[in-house]
Amino acid sequence: MKPIHAVLCALTSLALAACNLPATPVQPTATSITLPPATQTAAPTPPAAEPTPSGEVALEAILIGSPGFGSTLTSPVTVSGQSRPTFEQTLVIAIYDEAGNQIALTPTTIAADMGNPGPFSAELSFTVPYEQPGRVAVMEHSAMDGGLVHLTSVEVTLLPSGSAVVLPQPVAGENIDIQFPLPNSTISGGSLSVSGYSQYYFEANLGLMLCGAGDGSGEPHAICGESSNVLAASYATIASPDIGQPGPFSGALTWSVSAATPGRIVLYAESMRDGGLLHLNSIPVLIQP
Repeated sequence: MKPIHAVLCALTSLALAACNLPATPVQPTATSITLPPATQTAAPTPPAAEPTPSGEVALEAILIGSPGFGSTLTSPVTVSGQSRPTFEQTLVIAIYDEAGNQIALTPTTIAADMGNPGPFSAELSFTVPYEQPGRVAVMEHSAMDGGLVHLTSVEVTLLPSGSAVVLPQPVAGENIDIQFPLPNSTISGGSLSVSGYSQYYFEANLGLMLCGAGDGSGEPHAICGESSNVLAASYATIASPDIGQPGPFSGALTWSVSAATPGRIVLYAESMRDGGLLHLNSIPVLIQP
């Protein structure tokens, strides 16, 4: 993964200075929201996540409506969509080149009252020397530690000049749907099996982390905020029926804490091309010894 933590931590630090936060933040659940009707032909997209055994499908928390998968972009580009409520209704939008280098970054705000889902939109400028694959990502950060709470992205083509072809992105289910444990659960005993349903990613593997409250002495860490917050790092395997197909996943975490601490369980997928983050989802938990 290419580091983006320096900018993310700086943005979050400004927000944290403005208010006192509860010891255990509650992550809002996804809300049913609808994107504007598409006016262009959509590019091919990965298959949608299938229902859980209960018949429910979790809606993607941050829906990028434009540009969609397979778009060809020139600078500047407007990135828009819909999002669940976030801390102070803030999001961060970034563009990455073929090597995973961050070539554009901007914060934006969800256009809705605090605690409500709503639309977001921001214009970003970028420069590339030649036509190349790239990625547009939209991120939500933890008010507690500055790490990543959620990230969604679309693969695009970046052009130095010429004509853009901006395709819409259809509404989709959550790419990495964490089904166990449930959000805001209390986990204890030093070990836990995490499971859910996921789109297919490279070699059917997902990264798995447990982020807690560190002592503030660690190095910056893109996912958990700082390295001392990383209580466990592991992986989950997607039991896909065939290469390229979604399926259930499971993975194990082991940790050791001396006292109760708020934290989150994080599942993420990395790009085979550049090692950058393709998707990340997390749930808040209370971690007990």
